[in-house]
Amino acid sequence: FVQGKKIGPLIYVSGQVALDRNGNVVGAGDIGAQTRQALENMQTVLEAAGASLNNIVKMNSYITDASVYRDFSAARTQFLGGLRPASTVVVVAALAFEGLMVEIEAIALKP
Repeated sequence: FVQGKKIGPLIYVSGQVALDRNGNVVGAGDIGAQTRQALENMQTVLEAAGASLNNIVKMNSYITDASVYRDFSAARTQFLGGLRPASTVVVVAALAFEGLMVEIEAIALKP
């Protein structure tokens, strides 16, 4: 899978989910833990491309349950701190792997 693609100064980061390096779901049933893991994975992809979370200009998030939105939002805010990229959150029926509750993709502007 391609985790990110640079086109000029833009970095498109593919949807990141709560999988560890061994492909195991992290934080089963815990949207906060899954959000933090997805963002850690995103941070890794951005760093490999010479950027950081600070360079994100647009973020799309997909969650599987609207009732966990507040917990998702709190975990995202806690992880990102004061960063406020343009963002969209969509509730979906399911994600690619059983047990995943969140997927996050982003566009970053390379410094």
